[in-house]
Amino acid sequence: MNGPLSLLIAAVLVSGPRAPAADTTRLTLAEALRGALERYPSVAAARAGRDQATASVGEARASFLPRITLDAQLTRYEEPSIIYPLHGLNLASPPTFDRSLAQGSAGLSWTVWDFGGRSSRVRAARAAEDAAGAAVDASEGALAARVTGAYLRVLTIQGVLAAQDQQLAALAAEADRVHQLLAAGRAARVEVLRIDAEASRARADRVGTAAALDVAERDLALLAGVPVERARAAALAPLHLRDSSQAPAREAVLARARETSPDLVQSRRAADAGLAQAAAAGASRYPELRLQGAFVDRGTWEGGFRGEWQAGLQLSYPLFTGGQRTSTIRRAEAEARVRAEQFRQAGYTVEQAVDRALATLGEAHARVEALDQAAAQFDEVVRIRQLALRTGSGTQTDYLEAETQLLRARASLIEARHAEIGARVELARVTGELTPEWLGSALAQAER
Repeated sequence: MNGPLSLLIAAVLVSGPRAPAADTTRLTLAEALRGALERYPSVAAARAGRDQATASVGEARASFLPRITLDAQLTRYEEPSIIYPLHGLNLASPPTFDRSLAQGSAGLSWTVWDFGGRSSRVRAARAAEDAAGAAVDASEGALAARVTGAYLRVLTIQGVLAAQDQQLAALAAEADRVHQLLAAGRAARVEVLRIDAEASRARADRVGTAAALDVAERDLALLAGVPVERARAAALAPLHLRDSSQAPAREAVLARARETSPDLVQSRRAADAGLAQAAAAGASRYPELRLQGAFVDRGTWEGGFRGEWQAGLQLSYPLFTGGQRTSTIRRAEAEARVRAEQFRQAGYTVEQAVDRALATLGEAHARVEALDQAAAQFDEVVRIRQLALRTGSGTQTDYLEAETQLLRARASLIEARHAEIGARVELARVTGELTPEWLGSALAQAER
């Protein structure tokens, strides 16, 4: 190359895509996803919520078992007080009085019947546990889609950057030719200005693309929990679909989503929990029957303990609560209605998500087929324009326009291919199929 322009373009190419360090290990999508699932806060919080819901089930089930308590107390009175309860009056053996009373007891209390209140609370806790489990699935699926999207974004921008480098190389070759012709007096000054302007625009575009790539790499590194050097584009391998056939039928996808969508399952089980909680609140309209028993040991500070047992049945029914019971029941019933409507809304949302994913998938698939042909055709146009320019039968403007169209076609093809993968991933997320295993079976990663 001759001239300052050629030197500038060569410098850009030399400082172009970053090459990985010799000891850099390739970051695969599977490894990035594994790191994200192990470390990312949203998934960790969802799993903690599931553990909390599981503990709530045990807490609710414990109400079916008797409650055993141990109590001990030591009381000091100002005046002597009776130590043992009077079960009869025997003047020959008067009751014991002392200023200190030591007392210990072991008690048992068991609710025999509560008109289904405990059963309803257990059902509500189990439904909430199922909802929390679905929330974990939804969180993991959303994170998997996000990691895959970040991985694809790095690859997409890398592809655009490579296309821009190819354009810069072509412009550098043309600039070299024009400068030689200008030096020989066979080219006009305007041709030099035109190629300089086109190269300046291409360099500016490349700077913006490189900056976007750096941001995308850092986003991927943050999600995967790896150093940013391992998330550089040069360390990643291309992804492609194992099966790039047309999108599946809408009704089949929608039926599967209605059964297995984590968002829908979570909302359905939350609605079930709301109904059970309303039933538990309604059980407070009826009395509770409890079995109670205790063994009490009483004595003084100096000793002389005497124990006795107690047993009985207790029927408990609050006659007046100031409206609290009625308000509690009304609140629980209203909450159940809210959750039922949220479940209906979740159904609409899932259906809309399926339609959007299918439309995006169909559009991306069609764009891939069309742009693949367009890129090949523009490549031939560039070859013809370049040949015509060198033989003197073409113009520089036509050649530069063809180069620009080829760049756009290549960049659009890369974006469309990755958009098709992203649409497949989104469809799997909506239907609840998006797992590391699904990604391994649906996507293939090129080996370096």
